[in-house]
Amino acid sequence: MAEEQFREDERAPVFFLSYARTRTRVAAPPRDTNQKVFQLFVDLSDHVVELLGLGPGRTAGFMDRMLDGGQLWTDELASAVGHCQVFIPLISPHYLRSQWCAREWDAFTRRQVVPRPDAELSAGETPVIPVNWSVVERRRMPEAVSRWQMFSPTRLPSDIAPQYHEEGIYGLLSLGSNGKDAYDAVVWRLAQRIARAYRTHWVEPAVPTDLRQLRDRFEEDGHDLV
Repeated sequence: MAEEQFREDERAPVFFLSYARTRTRVAAPPRDTNQKVFQLFVDLSDHVVELLGLGPGRTAGFMDRMLDGGQLWTDELASAVGHCQVFIPLISPHYLRSQWCAREWDAFTRRQVVPRPDAELSAGETPVIPVNWSVVERRRMPEAVSRWQMFSPTRLPSDIAPQYHEEGIYGLLSLGSNGKDAYDAVVWRLAQRIARAYRTHWVEPAVPTDLRQLRDRFEEDGHDLV
């Protein structure tokens, strides 16, 4: 592949954060029920800007902040999922039941992936990085999800990785000061993993134009990434 074919849109986000929107309870006062997701998004974005040396105006990440729970497939969302280079699904029971999350997943995994020139790839590394948001037993995951390698932080103090696996990032944030050190360490390692995926893989742009062509369930789809 010629070098010019690896040129990406400078307006495109590096990563796409895919998550299940939590609806406000009936009769509850209006509030942003996805504050913990937004905190993760901000922290990841700051780290990715630093790790990749992104210039002014370059967007590190994208997350859909529609508070009503994904009732509109916007042009902005379609462009982001069609041009981003790394896809970060926050796996939870809500996520696996969400039609909108399934569509985002399908839109990204339909895109063709090739190694960047001179990239040294490690086994199992892809630009799809599923993250343990709130714990789901692996045997309860649909095969289309379980066949992907879940993010697992390494090179950390011995007590941190088990906390992440047992609590999920949502749990670490919910523990307050008791989970802060583990949260900070895990998010830093996740940002490093995003930066590595960005440097080693090229995901060819493909913006979905017809929502009806996207799967709204997590079924085995046969799409394989490098």
